[in-house]
Amino acid sequence: MTYKFKKLKALCHCGSIRLNVVLDKQISKIIRCNCSICSKSKGFGMLCVPKDKVTVVEGFQSVTEYVFNTNEAVHFFCIICGTHTHHNSRNSPGKICVNVACIDDFNIADYRGVIEKFDGINHPRDH
Repeated sequence: MTYKFKKLKALCHCGSIRLNVVLDKQISKIIRCNCSICSKSKGFGMLCVPKDKVTVVEGFQSVTEYVFNTNEAVHFFCIICGTHTHHNSRNSPGKICVNVACIDDFNIADYRGVIEKFDGINHPRDH
């Protein structure tokens, strides 16, 4: 069975930042991380895709960056509403992880079987 690509639209809470996310295969993994930034500020799932599959189509002026600890994973937030929209994956360089809560018409309950816990507290690249 072949999978036809799908374009998802994601936006921050206030709608200032808008992203297009292109999937060229079915979703097989949504990551829930326990690192300090994920557990304290986000608490959602992340869909990680190749960088060339994510485009900020609106709201460049509203995007701010936050980098902590190892200074490797740039996290992107809306300066107006504070929503974390996406970040550069530290664990999978070359990928961007998108906050699934920002994706239009995305029901996390439909993907319970593909949610993977990631131990960001004991990140594999820290050892």
